[in-house]
Amino acid sequence: MMAFPFAATSRPSFIREDVVLYGWKKNSLSESLDSTEYRAAYDAACKRLLSEKSVLARIVKACIPEFKDIDVEDIESFYIEGTPYVSAVPLHRDTSRIVGMNTEDASVLEGTTAFDILFHVLLPKSRERVKVFVDLEAQNKFYPGYPLESRIVYNMCRMVSRQYGTEFKNSRYGEIKKCYSIWICNDPAQECANSMNHYHITEERVAGNMKRNPENYDLISGILITLGDEKQERYEGIFKMLDVLLSNTMEAADKKRILEEEYKIPMTEKFNKEVEDMCNLSMGVYESGHVDGYEDGYEKAMFATARRMLKRNRLTIEEIAEDTGLSIEDVQALKKEMEQSEYHSKVIQ
Repeated sequence: MMAFPFAATSRPSFIREDVVLYGWKKNSLSESLDSTEYRAAYDAACKRLLSEKSVLARIVKACIPEFKDIDVEDIESFYIEGTPYVSAVPLHRDTSRIVGMNTEDASVLEGTTAFDILFHVLLPKSRERVKVFVDLEAQNKFYPGYPLESRIVYNMCRMVSRQYGTEFKNSRYGEIKKCYSIWICNDPAQECANSMNHYHITEERVAGNMKRNPENYDLISGILITLGDEKQERYEGIFKMLDVLLSNTMEAADKKRILEEEYKIPMTEKFNKEVEDMCNLSMGVYESGHVDGYEDGYEKAMFATARRMLKRNRLTIEEIAEDTGLSIEDVQALKKEMEQSEYHSKVIQ
């Protein structure tokens, strides 16, 4: 990885001090943070914004089939229970414990680069108060060094196993609650923009006529949402809403106008403040010319270069890694992802 040539708090000569660039505003907060702290603060602000019930309600309606015909106002008011847990704790066995975060008192510096919002919703039209757990994650890299689908499976399995001792005990497996892991990727490959994939358990009858109740085995559902921009297909509905919400280049006033007018999200005092915080801390990308986006832009460019090299099939993985500055593991993961994408395209055809 190329070293970042200057600190985020300094500006090269070609950036004017009196210009607001893509939501950045010079204030005491921005002057006191270095590059790493900017990222942590920005991620924490994004978490708080995503964990707003008005936002979660629209994600639930778009992603969970049982809520397809339920008004978002009702989902927000009656079906999302309690305060969503916002955390960055590891999901690995015996090392994590979800701890709630008071979003009003939380410092913008206590966030991390990972998003983890855990909440539960009550299923509509249910005879009992049946709840399902929902894990909402935001992923900045489409090729993080491992297949995103594998990570989604891991998260879903952890959500089931961590219910032991709380939702069910001993061998009462019939009390396991269904789990959804919803992932939002805001920087996918161009051909994957504005897409939604669903990963879940289905029954395949290999022999005979036996058929079991899906409610007993379809207990984990993973949803991968990839975002794009207005120049790409399907830029509407949940895709546009999330793109606007998470945009790091859009001015706060435009962001709030679109969310309120097109998606009827109430601009409460708290929501307004969170949008302003996020926009003040938003990181530019390399293509937009912001200094703190140089490192991310360089890495994105190197992945694009590696993709072209792999398609030409003239160099080894080790040579591609050396030429691009990526790790061998990153290039291997990229190659595997490309092979899987090519295989699925052939199957569809």
